[in-house]
Order: sequence, then structure tokens, then C-alpha cells
Amino acid sequence: MRRLTRLGWILVLAPSAAFALLGILHPMGDPQDSGSLLVPFLDYQGTYWMRHAIPLPPPLLLAGTFLLSLVWLRCRIRSARAGAVAGLILLGLWSLAMLVPLLLRVN
Repeated sequence: MRRLTRLGWILVLAPSAAFALLGILHPMGDPQDSGSLLVPFLDYQGTYWMRHAIPLPPPLLLAGTFLLSLVWLRCRIRSARAGAVAGLILLGLWSLAMLVPLLLRVN
């Protein structure tokens, strides 16, 4: 179960890390037009969902939060609980970030 907890933490933190790396590797322009193969992959994990206003959270964040929640409910591992809470916070921040473009379109 500890390995599943580590995997869950990696899945939860992957979109945030991809977002940070994308800002360093490709600070301007459309990442999908980049010559590097790494930049479009990082874009898909971090910002693609927000740029195209797709109302689904990044799949790795969702999978990691779900996995950590299951591990915590089944085995009561503290690290899994902390990861599930971190995943829920990141999902909340993602939904808040998705709400802003909708409010700008209305006004």
C-alpha cells in the first residue's frame, strides 16, 4: 500500500510539476507548436485543459486523488490522507481557475 501511496502522490503532483516545467521551457506562444517533443506533453498534463476550457480536470490529478482516497479509506495511511487532501485542494484550485474564464465570457 505504501507503493500505491507514492504512486498517488506522483500522480497528484504531476500536473503542477508539468505546469512549472512548461513555464521554464516554453514561456511564450502556443506550446503545441513547439519543436520539442517534451513541451506538448507537458502542455497536455498541465495547461491544455485550461487553455481549451475543457470541463474535465487533468486526468493524472483526478486519478491520483482517487487512488489516494481509496488507499486512505482502506488502510488509513496518514500519507495517503494528506495526499488525498492535497489532491482535493488542487482540484478546487483547478475548478476556481476554470470558473474565471466563464465569468469573463459572461461579462
